[in-house]
Amino acid sequence: MAAVAVVLVYTAAASPPRQSATYVDPVLGGAPSCQPTRNDQLVRGNGTGSTASGPDVILAFQYAYYVSRSGAAARAVTTPDAAVPSVDVISAGIKSVPAGTQHCVLVTPMADGRFDVVITEIRPTSAIRTYRQFVTVTADSGPVSIAKIAPPT
Repeated sequence: MAAVAVVLVYTAAASPPRQSATYVDPVLGGAPSCQPTRNDQLVRGNGTGSTASGPDVILAFQYAYYVSRSGAAARAVTTPDAAVPSVDVISAGIKSVPAGTQHCVLVTPMADGRFDVVITEIRPTSAIRTYRQFVTVTADSGPVSIAKIAPPT
């Protein structure tokens, strides 16, 4: 009986870990430090985003900033006349953030139609920084764009 127990323990220890099949939504993304969530009161993620909704276009802007590291890609999801910095200013901001910085975006709708956005950065040094913005998006039909990014007021 003891020999059987030893064989079973050895077999379990030597077996590769089982992987569970999970589906990750590319729009929301997700990681252990950024559990993807989507409901009427909250969107959280670090995925590619899209132009399908306000929260999704905010995710797209932040994905361009932190993952693609492209000021042009970030500015591409804004209106041409958006109250948002220029491509050059966005690009300079991106350069100030170390490559490999992870991010998590928390988006909650506000009563006035804007979105309260909290961005958490986890830098390669494990330093954590948090930023808060109020974001206004277009309300027209068609692709959603960012019209304004402002500090909380």
